Amino acid sequence: MVMEDHSLLLVQQGEIVWSREDGLASVVDVTTSELPVQKEGVSVAKVEQNLFEWLKGHMLKLKGTLMIASPDDLAAIQALRLRSSEKSKMTRDHNGFRKLLIVLTRAGKVFALHTGDGRVVWSMLLPSLRKSEACENPVGLHIYQWQVPHHHALDENPSVLVVGRCGPSLSAPSVLSFIDAYTGMELKSLSPAHTAAQVIPLPHTDSTEQRLHLIIDDNQHAYLYPRTPEAIDILKHEFSNVYWYSVDADNGVIRGHALKSNCVQEAVDEYCFDFRDLWSVVFPSESEKIIATMTRKANEVVHTQAKVMTDYDVMYKYISKNLLFVANAAPKAAGEIGTVIPEEAWLVIYILDTVTGRILHRMTHHGCQGPVHAVFSENWVVYHYFNLRAHRYEMSVVEIYDQSRADNKDVWRFVLGKHNLTSPISSYSRPEVIAKSQSYFFTHSVKAIEATSTAKGITSKQLLIGTIGDQVLALDKRFLDPRRTVNPSQAEKEDGIIPLTDSLPIIPQSYITHALKVEGLRGIVTVPAKLESTSLVFVYGVDLFFTQIAPSRTYDSLTEDFSYALLLLTIVALVAAIFVTWVLSERKDLQDKWR
Repeated sequence: MVMEDHSLLLVQQGEIVWSREDGLASVVDVTTSELPVQKEGVSVAKVEQNLFEWLKGHMLKLKGTLMIASPDDLAAIQALRLRSSEKSKMTRDHNGFRKLLIVLTRAGKVFALHTGDGRVVWSMLLPSLRKSEACENPVGLHIYQWQVPHHHALDENPSVLVVGRCGPSLSAPSVLSFIDAYTGMELKSLSPAHTAAQVIPLPHTDSTEQRLHLIIDDNQHAYLYPRTPEAIDILKHEFSNVYWYSVDADNGVIRGHALKSNCVQEAVDEYCFDFRDLWSVVFPSESEKIIATMTRKANEVVHTQAKVMTDYDVMYKYISKNLLFVANAAPKAAGEIGTVIPEEAWLVIYILDTVTGRILHRMTHHGCQGPVHAVFSENWVVYHYFNLRAHRYEMSVVEIYDQSRADNKDVWRFVLGKHNLTSPISSYSRPEVIAKSQSYFFTHSVKAIEATSTAKGITSKQLLIGTIGDQVLALDKRFLDPRRTVNPSQAEKEDGIIPLTDSLPIIPQSYITHALKVEGLRGIVTVPAKLESTSLVFVYGVDLFFTQIAPSRTYDSLTEDFSYALLLLTIVALVAAIFVTWVLSERKDLQDKWR
């Protein structure tokens, strides 16, 4: 039997023989939550319970050693080992490896998965999506972090916002559900009168750490959540700095929007706002069709804007969270590969500023077509497509640099305070940018691309490529450096520039999935750990896969197989050697004085 939450049951004579949570095979969105902090202090009852569990555990282990344990005892021993493992604890670790993955499935069911052992901590089929009879075809859309308490408010549990819809149409009624990330309890639910065509998390929080969100309906209205007077005050203070964009792929139009004023309706709603169109980019429908868009992560951390080139030259990255990558294909080439000849196929890529609509970079790939998969990080974008002329897949990289700060290389400007590094940056000031690009052949077809992310942005980047074989390949970003040349100079070699080849290498040891396959791979999510060298990777499809990777190796921690015993012996030997040499030195000095 397949249930409404997509779980699978085997029922025999009215009893459930086994069940599977097959809803996890249809994950549509993922977010993360920190685990609770381990509290100091232990109660007497807790000590007595721990003592009893300790004695019970040792008795079971003794039975196992003497090979007199029953099958139930063996199962209890295995469960005890899993429970005592550091990886499966329900508290934070100092490296930030233990987290909760909050996943939303297509059926509208929410799961909390523990990153240590992958177990389901809690799950809930959203009752708010099914309590209404009018909601015939409920679907989960997106999941967002709603409340993330920090150390000064640890008595509050984090919560997430789940946005659902009663059908696939944009005009279908929407449902908002607020869920406690630790317990899985639905804190509250809303069935607003408006629809939810687009959800925009704002970079502002109120005094209770609730993040402000704008929900855009299909009638050109924006609704503010949470619906509190404090949220209204925050939005009014930042009213002129709220911008967003919308993509109409069917008509080939991208529009930029900003808030205008409160809605003019029969029923007064102070949380409803009208918005105006600031700009629009209309692509010619006879020559271009939008097939892919990509923007940067809102929470991405960039360590430094300066990038040291060869010969100690400095270039400044053009860092902006308002950049949008757009890939357009010829209308005839919008279908599957091989349905068009090279002369009728081209791919045009754009990099836009979503505040002003200004096109910062444009490039055409003749004889190429999609599908296009892209990742945007810092000041660079990497995208994958098919080259019909070469009959091979290609990957291209574009890096954008800010020329308005190029004069800051002079030391005397810093001494005299005539640099412009502290001047405010505005999207309305016309940017002086240059772009560097390069293309390479790539062996595989691609299902998804993502870049690693770390806490401070210091560690080198790696591209995580989900291949057609349902595996994930980790490719060093240095292979996609537009500065690569056939014969790099000595200075370029010292800077880590790899000699140019026409193809990107496929190193078997770089598959982070090893010999495993993530069947039906659809998406890759990266999460920074507290340890700067490490990035957490979650891959979902029909299967789920989680791992930790260190793009620059674990330079800030010791490995698990580090020999602490050898280190201790070395220290003891050094102390003993120092003591022996000190005794011998004192004895020699005494003999010299007697002479």
